[in-house]
Amino acid sequence: MRILKGCLVTILLFIIICLIGFSLYKSSVISHLESSSKNVENNWDKYIGIINQRNKSLFEKNIKSDSLLYFLKSSQKSNKIKFSREFEYFEYKINENLMSQKISNEFSEALNLSISNYNHSVREYNTYRGIFPNFIIAKRAKYPKFFHYFDIIKYGIENQNPIEKRKKVDDWIKNGEEFPK
Repeated sequence: MRILKGCLVTILLFIIICLIGFSLYKSSVISHLESSSKNVENNWDKYIGIINQRNKSLFEKNIKSDSLLYFLKSSQKSNKIKFSREFEYFEYKINENLMSQKISNEFSEALNLSISNYNHSVREYNTYRGIFPNFIIAKRAKYPKFFHYFDIIKYGIENQNPIEKRKKVDDWIKNGEEFPK
């Protein structure tokens, strides 16, 4: 009887220790996910702030190009709360128009740095959230499944049309041929 009681007490202590350990791990994961997601959102907000400064500066220059003005206005009206393909396309067209018309844009370096910071924080969040058992904890705590990278556009240089590039990447995923450049 003593052996049975000893085994039951040992099993019960083991279960209690495991539950305490899991709850500590869960709280650690949730706090890390919280800080990582806030970091992604803060980096996005900084990027949007620079975009708004650039747009304001370009409007003050009294630009004559209708297409550039159209895309600047469209960019201002678009939902900038989070990444979207529409916003990415507007930024591509703005950059393309600035390059073709040789309009100086002192914000290119700051925008590229801001995108780099944003993508780094997205990579950190997405990687941490994808690890077992973190993804289970994150799903139950209702954290976003992942954040999107903003990696198609580099400001101040020629870029490939994001719609065409996405299409090529989707074809590559589907057919598995050589990776598009």
